[in-house]
Amino acid sequence: MRKLVAAFALAVCAWAHHSQEAQFDSSKSVTVSGVVSRWDWSNPHAYLYIDMDESNGALVRYRVQFASLTDLRAAGWKRDAFTVGQNVTVTTAPARDGSRHGEAKTVTRNGQKMNVPGLMKLTAPPASNKPAPRFAGGHVNFGAVPGDIGYWALPSTASLVDVTAGNIGMNSEGLLNNIADAPKVAPFQPWARGLYQYRQRNKFKDDPMAVCLPPGGPRQFQVPYGLRILDEPTRQRVFFMSGGGNRNWRLVPTDGRELPDLETETAGYYGFSTAKWEGDTLVIQSAGFSERFWFSNGGLPHTEALKMTERITRPNYDTLNYEVTIDDPGAYTKPWTSRMTLRWIPNAEIDEYFCEDNNREVPSRAAH
Repeated sequence: MRKLVAAFALAVCAWAHHSQEAQFDSSKSVTVSGVVSRWDWSNPHAYLYIDMDESNGALVRYRVQFASLTDLRAAGWKRDAFTVGQNVTVTTAPARDGSRHGEAKTVTRNGQKMNVPGLMKLTAPPASNKPAPRFAGGHVNFGAVPGDIGYWALPSTASLVDVTAGNIGMNSEGLLNNIADAPKVAPFQPWARGLYQYRQRNKFKDDPMAVCLPPGGPRQFQVPYGLRILDEPTRQRVFFMSGGGNRNWRLVPTDGRELPDLETETAGYYGFSTAKWEGDTLVIQSAGFSERFWFSNGGLPHTEALKMTERITRPNYDTLNYEVTIDDPGAYTKPWTSRMTLRWIPNAEIDEYFCEDNNREVPSRAAH
């Protein structure tokens, strides 16, 4: 008889488009043995449905959540990973709400153990010792040269943190190791500090990215699937294209125009931006942000008064330096600055992650 068995174990939570720890308890394990009744090869997560008998003879169905198709494909998984009728045993981190739902830790299919991927793991390539590429006009190229491919990833910090704060321990989602460090992260207004602590304590359960809203503001530099930057000098504009959302993109003109009258414009996820070159540094001024998104991992609050100054440089082929000064008197007592670096991932195309509820991949793409 197939049974549902619970045990306690340690596990590492895999980040997809939002915090899994808010939904699943990674400190526990539930082992499910049964027969595959359905396999959904879909985004933002793939799902396996298992039919099993409980001790009282009742037939129940348990849903197992896997990583995104981006992560599964990177680990070599394909659309036909499971077929209806197969015998499987799966160990999961159980849902916190007590439902028959868990996040996969281990899978044994027809007696064979499978590799269960979490977030696609990138490693920094060896330093190339090459200089930053440049356009014919002289300024630095933040993208790939003709005939080359690549993108930016591996941010050095998980969340924006005031440069005066020192080293603050946190995980890859910006969840603090010690909630007592919260006041050090930024010069919060009292209400903003309270909201930040609330978001931290509930493990980002209310993160707008959990319902597939864009990673607005600097957060597009922090999403795990990378970022492409396309500079068009002849058209005086720069595109920022995120791999961590639904083809989210940001267009920044570099023709010296002024920001629009914000009283007549609709606030948005990326606001309105204008940029100029100061030597090899791209300096971007932005304003006009809505409050519908979190502008950083970690749950940092902001208001519609937010203004940002970003400074981006590429000191060598491998490195992108990003600095942002946050000026939001509605949420912070004074302007503050945060910095991070990203690494160039050469010879690879960015693999776009689609956060769209029940977005099923069509069979014609399954072989790719």
